[in-house]
Amino acid sequence: MRRKILALCTALLLAFAAAPNAQRGDAGPVTAIVGARLIDGTGGPAVADSVILVSGDRITAAGPRASVQVPRGATVVNASGKTVIPGLVDVHCHLNQPADVMRKLLPVALNWGVTTIRMVGNDKPEIMEVYYDARAGKFPSPRVYTAGQGFNLTGPYPGAPTLKPATPEEARKGVQAHKALKVDFIKIWMGDKGFSPEVVAAIVDEAKKENIPVVAHIGNAGHVKQLAELGVTDFLHEARDGMNPEFIAYAKSKGLSFAPTLGQGQSRWYYYEHPEILAMDPKFDGFYARGRAMLNDPARRQQIMGAPDFAEQKQRFKDNNYPFIKMMSDAGVRIVTGTDCGAEASQTTPVGHTTHQEVHMFVEAGMPPANALRAATLDAARVLERTENPSYGSIQAGKIADLVVLNADPIADINNTIKIDRVMRAGRWVQ
Repeated sequence: MRRKILALCTALLLAFAAAPNAQRGDAGPVTAIVGARLIDGTGGPAVADSVILVSGDRITAAGPRASVQVPRGATVVNASGKTVIPGLVDVHCHLNQPADVMRKLLPVALNWGVTTIRMVGNDKPEIMEVYYDARAGKFPSPRVYTAGQGFNLTGPYPGAPTLKPATPEEARKGVQAHKALKVDFIKIWMGDKGFSPEVVAAIVDEAKKENIPVVAHIGNAGHVKQLAELGVTDFLHEARDGMNPEFIAYAKSKGLSFAPTLGQGQSRWYYYEHPEILAMDPKFDGFYARGRAMLNDPARRQQIMGAPDFAEQKQRFKDNNYPFIKMMSDAGVRIVTGTDCGAEASQTTPVGHTTHQEVHMFVEAGMPPANALRAATLDAARVLERTENPSYGSIQAGKIADLVVLNADPIADINNTIKIDRVMRAGRWVQ
């Protein structure tokens, strides 16, 4: 009996002794980012003097220095004078390129602080191996989602690698083939000369059966309602004819989200105006070779920038797009970042940098900086993970540690998002 009591007392003493160490985080290596201004991605107020603790791939604590204790033995990163935001998310990209080019461009996105990216529609079966390797950690990459080849009857450009089913039965087989390739989404392009309602319904229904979410390219409120009635909530581009109380109420009731895709539109002239971006360090070079050649062509630059209505073109772009963003976001309809980066049709929409440009344009359109950052982080993650509490997208305890350390405050000036000091992806600093 005495031996049992002694053993029990010994066990209790050992547990008591171990408990404080567990609370202090001594059980494993911890990184403590100390002194930064913290913008956590929720849209709430910034924390001026913060501590962020990271263990493994997770954030274990984040908040004011006064309330977060740095554990004994932690690796301390002095971030005084800097700002930390969550990793950026781009829900609308295309990298229809050879595998070696894609293995170059995905790390470029990561260097820009884009820690999550979704490819929507031009990924041929033979290129899926790149994504499998990225997920396995065989090369540095953002978290990557793919919709495979996508379903498009008329484009989006000549020779695009998309599926063109003529019947509901062919549509279902196309979805089943995507399931075998382990795609994350099914992409549908809607258009005035697009698929019949029966084919669209078959694609969505089969995707539901296979438990694959659907994302859709749309151009008007009719497209949105047709798909929303089938259960689709994730839309690329805008429904400009839906800027009215009736459609806004409908979008809110259905929980719809829109990625307006400003980046691709602006890139038609922006990078001709800013040739200095072409001279950046190679690790930030997100351009296709053909796109770079186009931007370096003096005759083409003159054609773009020398157009008699050049200033009017840029203003029309704002007039056509910004009201949708402001009206929807003000009403509480979810707007998220999705740039069309890497789009084959444009060639001049670089991976990485364009995501920042889209955030900047959200602010120019009237979104408060904190809301624009939430659109590019937590809200975009909510769209991709189909939950209000995604595993990444904000700097909160329990979330995956995707972080961007900036040298200046983006709330004071949203253009400061590109002043990147370092990037962390899933608890590891990007080299």
